[in-house]
Amino acid sequence: MKNTNQKKFQIIFQKCNTAICILFNNKNGLSFILKSIIVLSIHLSIFSTFPIHANEKLKIVVTTTDLKYLAEQIGGEKVEVESMIRGFDDPHFVMTRPDFLLKLNRANVFCMIGLDLEIGWVPLLLEQSRNSLIQKGQNGYCDASIGINILGKPTVAVDRSMGDLHIYGNPHYWLDPVNMIQMGFNILNNLSLVDPENESYYKSNFVKFRSRMTELLKSEMRKMQPYFGIKVAVFHQEFVYLAERFKFNSNLSIEERPGIPPSSRYLENVIKTMNAQGIKIILISPVNNPKYAEYVASKVNGAKILVMPTSVGALPEAKTYEDCIQIMLQRIRDASE
Repeated sequence: MKNTNQKKFQIIFQKCNTAICILFNNKNGLSFILKSIIVLSIHLSIFSTFPIHANEKLKIVVTTTDLKYLAEQIGGEKVEVESMIRGFDDPHFVMTRPDFLLKLNRANVFCMIGLDLEIGWVPLLLEQSRNSLIQKGQNGYCDASIGINILGKPTVAVDRSMGDLHIYGNPHYWLDPVNMIQMGFNILNNLSLVDPENESYYKSNFVKFRSRMTELLKSEMRKMQPYFGIKVAVFHQEFVYLAERFKFNSNLSIEERPGIPPSSRYLENVIKTMNAQGIKIILISPVNNPKYAEYVASKVNGAKILVMPTSVGALPEAKTYEDCIQIMLQRIRDASE
């Protein structure tokens, strides 16, 4: 990327110098001071557009730790990646900090989950970042949801009485390794646009990552086969992609409406359903309030609550994306015995 910018800089600088010579030699009535101001403006514009720093890594800012892990796998040693939240933070609701704007202002690439997952905090930050490179539609803007087969799209008109329902569908798509491959491809495309000089390097890393995800999928699918069709309850509908891929049923939700505490009447219906269908497993993530799951579990004989690492770093042992998938599926298998 550095050499490409240097070449562009040299070409534009030469053209500008030619224009400057013409400007001073031409008797166009402009004063010497005005001509000097024009020249200064031209040079400032050049230097601000093409900052050249030797051996500088591409700066990537992402919204979640899963995107951070993914961008590091594709970008390798050519990138420096920062996540705006931690793995155990709720990406729906984030308290923004002043350093977010500083990071975004310096970023070459910005990547988010999309589907309105970060709607409550990202748009304003992007607007205030004063960084044209990472605005929507620019090469440095990456929506990781592009090309994903989205589940849970509303079939009726959505209003606030339905809670925090996502109008574009369920945004927790990263819990399917197949989707993680597509997300990696999206990041690859943006890195290649921003840093074409290292495109082959990024492509090589993507191929390796895709191979790892394929092996993860095959291995875990074999392990899950005896458990296909098992039913679990969940607090929030964030396991739908994991369940769809690995063929277990997660349709029963303790959360009556997204983002709204369940009523006592609704919880009693959940308890009745679990007892009637023999459901003994409740899945929650570290960001969920456990008290509702604990209440339901206390009313269902033999019920187990499983805290799942839904993002990299959500639990101390979940250091990689592969860790997250393996830990979650192993806990379901163990609880099913």
